[in-house]
Amino acid sequence: MICHMKNRLLFIFLFFAVSVICRAQDAGFSMPDTLCEDYPVVITNVQPPSAISYKWSFCTGNASNEPDGDNLGSPNSLLSAPRFITVVNDGPEYYTFTTSTGNAKVIRCYYGNSLIQNPLAITDLGNFNVLSNEVTGIQVKKDKGTWFGYVANGNKLVRLVFGSSLSNIPTSQVIDLSTVIMGCGLAVAMQNAEWVGFLTDISGNNLVRLDFGQNLGNDPVETNLGNIGQLNSPASIILATENDNWYAFICNLGNSTLSRIKFGSSLMNPAPGGSPIPNIGGLILNSGISLVIECGTINGFVANCVQQADLCIVHLVFKQGLGGPVSGYQIPNNGILNKPYGISEFVRQGDTLYALVANYGSSTITRMYFPSCADASLPFYSGIDPPPITYHVPGSYNVMLTVVDQNSAQSSKCKNVVVMPKPILSLGPDRTICKGKVTTLNAGTGDSLYLWSTGARTQSIVVDATGKYWVKVVNSWKCEVSDTIKVTLDNPAPSMVDTTICKGQSYWAQNALQYSTGVYHDTLRSAKGCDSLLITNLQVSECPLEIWFPTAFSPNGDGLNDYYMPVGKDIIKYKLQIFDRWGTLIFESGDITYGWDGKVKGRDAGPEVYTYNASYESKYLPGVIHKVTGTFTLSK
Repeated sequence: MICHMKNRLLFIFLFFAVSVICRAQDAGFSMPDTLCEDYPVVITNVQPPSAISYKWSFCTGNASNEPDGDNLGSPNSLLSAPRFITVVNDGPEYYTFTTSTGNAKVIRCYYGNSLIQNPLAITDLGNFNVLSNEVTGIQVKKDKGTWFGYVANGNKLVRLVFGSSLSNIPTSQVIDLSTVIMGCGLAVAMQNAEWVGFLTDISGNNLVRLDFGQNLGNDPVETNLGNIGQLNSPASIILATENDNWYAFICNLGNSTLSRIKFGSSLMNPAPGGSPIPNIGGLILNSGISLVIECGTINGFVANCVQQADLCIVHLVFKQGLGGPVSGYQIPNNGILNKPYGISEFVRQGDTLYALVANYGSSTITRMYFPSCADASLPFYSGIDPPPITYHVPGSYNVMLTVVDQNSAQSSKCKNVVVMPKPILSLGPDRTICKGKVTTLNAGTGDSLYLWSTGARTQSIVVDATGKYWVKVVNSWKCEVSDTIKVTLDNPAPSMVDTTICKGQSYWAQNALQYSTGVYHDTLRSAKGCDSLLITNLQVSECPLEIWFPTAFSPNGDGLNDYYMPVGKDIIKYKLQIFDRWGTLIFESGDITYGWDGKVKGRDAGPEVYTYNASYESKYLPGVIHKVTGTFTLSK
């Protein structure tokens, strides 16, 4: 007895020890839920504190934003009016399965190891000798190593068995449904090792539960739950769980509404509740729905089965969880959507989130995806403590940490952060003001708190002195920015000018022509708009004329007095004329340095008395013409 008890205790101890050693340590970290644009934030409390590797991604694809998209066309032209599409990950490889109502087929596309590339192989799986143009919903799941597919077709359910690989050509089995008129949307999930499916009856306005038990290879037990949630031509259905409570969301084609079904803690609830979700904007003949639940946020996307390019997808926002209010708004048509009917599950591959859309109108497939962004100061990091992270654009961002612990177990933690815009602030360039003037510094509108270097807490301040002024601004999201401006006081010193004019001249000063000695004051305006003082000290001088006309000259070539010309300085506009005794003009010059050489027409003039007339101006008296007449003697 004692030995038996010791053995039990030893077993419990060893089991506990092994469990502790082998259990993966959950990844975790702490950071604020809300950040400010361009404000560095430090991530703390990284768990586990000791691991083999840490991989951080600060800007993963985020379904809170709007998706990109591209149209993949009709693979090998095999699609005809496709209804529903599902995406499945088989190890490292990805497949999609699409129901094609126009030709009653299921089309398989193989994407290899990346959903960003176009299909590498397309297979027409045919109609399995049973599918008709009533083929609609499809689900593919793996159970105990075997892949199963289920396809809704009118009042029948077709089971596809692929075996161990989705690359196989499946066998098919037909299951008759006794309570279904026209099956449409199909969703299958596992809860507590039990497989449960739900099928919408678009003609009967009912929801049918399919209980597969513990093996997807079983024929399901069929339960018609009736019209719960005010179903009206119900199409697509999706299942989701939150806080151990299960929900279903169903698109109603008949009245463009969305119904929410509440199962509580069990999908096998015999009497689930349901009701339409009110006040969702943008729904028009909505047919397909898919949800993204990650990083603490819930986003939904609904396909509107209409032709208009701007009404194809509605983005659903669940701000208070799956059971709370839901808002919706239309988003742009990215990916050439055309009457989109069904949206697949969302699949995250690396930092990108993907879903595929079946376009009923154009018989094509659209790839919808949320790529990683470039708005973080650091997109990736390997190490336990990343440097402070800054986001440069307001928006919603996912921060993801993946760790591999000492037991080679991998764990991930994702957190959604919302980056709020910082205040828009600019005091402008440095400025100059004039002495005696003021300037207003304005920090802009729409902010909550202001703090100036002067201590003022108003939106604007008035300054009249030289200095550097700064202001800090905080908006309603507690985001802060600051700016500084330099103000310079322009107080120019008076300018002094000393000038002299000749008597009879004038000088412009004190807004008038001045003729008298005195001190004159003028106000000057600079390019900066500031006044300055100009003081002119004006002196008036007699300015005697300094010019002399000789009375004789001797042009005999001895180098002395060989030319007749006056001697003077500061002479302008000069003119000299010389006449003989009969009054004949024999010489003329306009240059005071160019005189008469005593020749007339190349011959020496005779000794006698000659007459001259001269006119000139002095630079001291510009505009005043002086005239002089006199005689001189030519001697040999």
